[in-house]
Amino acid sequence: MEAVKLPSSWEKPKLAPQPEASIPRLELCTAVLAVELADLVHQELDMEVDTTFYTDSKVVLGYIHNEVRHFYVYVANRVQRIRRTSKPQQWHYVPTDLNPADCGTRSVPAIRLHDAPWLNGPAFLSRPSTPDDGNQTYHLIDPDQDTEIRQVVSTFTTHTSSSCLNSERFERFSSWIAVTRAVAHLIHIARTFNKRNTINKACNGWHCCRTLTVEVLNQAKNIVVKAAQRYDYATEINCLEESKKLPSDSAIKTLDPFIDEQGLHRVGGRTRRAGLSQEEMHPIIISGKHHVATLLVRHHHQSIHHQGRHLTEGAVRAAGFWIVGGKRCVSRVIHFCVRCKRLRGSVQVQKLSNLPEDRMDFSPPFTNVSMDVFGPWPVTSR
Repeated sequence: MEAVKLPSSWEKPKLAPQPEASIPRLELCTAVLAVELADLVHQELDMEVDTTFYTDSKVVLGYIHNEVRHFYVYVANRVQRIRRTSKPQQWHYVPTDLNPADCGTRSVPAIRLHDAPWLNGPAFLSRPSTPDDGNQTYHLIDPDQDTEIRQVVSTFTTHTSSSCLNSERFERFSSWIAVTRAVAHLIHIARTFNKRNTINKACNGWHCCRTLTVEVLNQAKNIVVKAAQRYDYATEINCLEESKKLPSDSAIKTLDPFIDEQGLHRVGGRTRRAGLSQEEMHPIIISGKHHVATLLVRHHHQSIHHQGRHLTEGAVRAAGFWIVGGKRCVSRVIHFCVRCKRLRGSVQVQKLSNLPEDRMDFSPPFTNVSMDVFGPWPVTSR
């Protein structure tokens, strides 16, 4: 006989078996069935009936009374069906030993059937209900371990401004140019996210532009300096903003400080009519103990090609900065400057070897005599 090949559609399919429903899911389906039966009874009756539901599953009661967490699709659809025609206040808990439904699934001896709740129901159904019966709330049972409950996802919103920038982040930078460019990039990116963006439309989202304007760099410099001032002289700045006297123990009281229109803390004095620039008449005050002061001194020390302390102080002063304790800060920077150590290091002197033994021996004159017996030889070429 010739073998006949069956169509591929007749072949036995190889499908993975469906997982069995868990007990909480089955109990939840039972609650859905109870709600559907109650709806059917209400449709057939011509009178209003107050319905109360009882279950011995606290997991299902936690699902129905839940107002905080979210469920996956299976549980969410069935809880939505239950709460569509019933309220959480209508659902109550019944202990397992008083539940008449357990008598239908568990064997009960005939001699004890008269005392079981299968025929008459539990005794508390005969008592009148109290106002406190509908005020009980049931919580979720171990929500972090329940696979039917979605995990909680926390989102945080960060509000930042130039006045509350944490100056401790500047310690991660080793140069003044790097910290100003980093803050300038953040300013540029923040402007691109603004709805009223007037920058190039190609600049969108998080990016790094190679060219930064002078305006953005100056704004970044002011933000960095302002954060450093707020960190070291918060008390003095608050007194100046409130038009109060500075504390008597303030380190900058003798500088007659004031706050300019950009919010920077500057040195005061009597030279406002000198006709000089603001940086020369009223330099910006920075504490010499702050890391920003170290970056500034290091930057200007490199700009003058690693010269001495006096020239470095003059470069910082000409740039418009007044560093409180500047001499100590400049000396510290120069002391740890590797290039300065190499340039100003002492010249190494080679140590001579020991003298030969013949020069160290005490012998009479002409003990050792040498003579050159190789005289001149005439050399001719033909």
